[in-house]
Amino acid sequence: MKVRFKRPKTKGHLEELEVRGLWKAIALTKQIAESKEKISIETILEIHKTIFENAFPEIAGRFRKNGEDVKKLKFIEPPPGRLVEEKFYSFWRNLDTTLSSISQHPKSQTKSQRKKWLGQVFDLATWAQHNISEIHPFCDGNGRMARLMTNLILRRFGLPESRVKYEGEDKERYLHALHQIDTVQDYEPLKKLIVLSVADTYERIKKIGQNKKQHSHH
Repeated sequence: MKVRFKRPKTKGHLEELEVRGLWKAIALTKQIAESKEKISIETILEIHKTIFENAFPEIAGRFRKNGEDVKKLKFIEPPPGRLVEEKFYSFWRNLDTTLSSISQHPKSQTKSQRKKWLGQVFDLATWAQHNISEIHPFCDGNGRMARLMTNLILRRFGLPESRVKYEGEDKERYLHALHQIDTVQDYEPLKKLIVLSVADTYERIKKIGQNKKQHSHH
């Protein structure tokens, strides 16, 4: 028996379902990152499905198809739906190769080795974020997926997540950073936003730890 899907009646309800889905997807991403399981195309689709399975099941966990084209965004011209799968597959192959070429967090590193290692991880996270924005592989949720994939990579190597704000004051900087990549292949501004955001998360975690310590002494 085929179950008819009931669309959420109101915009508010739809947003609530999407927010709930996103929280689940964040938890799933964290779990995948820490489990060290291979990040496959299926894994990526599973994360997307988790965001939309209740709010928008018709598009959940699948790529854009032939005819599902996206009009040119501010700086990016996403490929037509018929090319998405092929483009995403080649993105994934590069991601997979690079992921396995970066060593896991090495415990004993000289300062310059650590700097090089961090550089590799941030370069990959930045590259992945931009590629997903550019390919725009899904009918909806591309920005969320780009950020979840960035955090999946960072967490996989034991780093705190990035929380670049894509609204408010950081939105312009973020769009400018994407523009720099599209026009002159300059990844530095986006990388810098991600690095600063990770440093910020790290400081926040440290502060929480210190506060807990103080409370336990009282």
